[in-house]
Amino acid sequence: MKHIKLFEQFINEGLKPGKDTDLANTIIKVLYAERGTAEGSAIGKLGGRETLPGGTADEQKYLSGFDKDSVKALASGKVRVPGKFMMGELITAAADNGKSYYFDGGFVEGDVSIPGTKEGMPFRDFIDALVKHGAIEAPKY
Repeated sequence: MKHIKLFEQFINEGLKPGKDTDLANTIIKVLYAERGTAEGSAIGKLGGRETLPGGTADEQKYLSGFDKDSVKALASGKVRVPGKFMMGELITAAADNGKSYYFDGGFVEGDVSIPGTKEGMPFRDFIDALVKHGAIEAPKY
């Protein structure tokens, strides 16, 4: 008998704090490295590709094939890179601090809105706001 996964089982296979912290930080590093920035130049030297400018912080994020290839190139060891994920799930895994993160108008840590964040804002500005707030560390190249 062949085992078939239910939709709910696929949803629960997302990024997990502790287990996927390095992967989540690598995804952030790749998405933050836009073409024409110092980070974009640096990621090329590490074996990845610059992302196109104009990416936004949305509740659900999709990775292009190029972005997935960059994550794999920068990740240590063989990794399964998700094609899509919830932004809160990504930041919760990257922060790995026991707090939950999600969009509810603005971006929320636990039950407190993080100042300067909103859905649809430029991804780089979003990450900069989270770094300033202390939720995550700045991407290092």
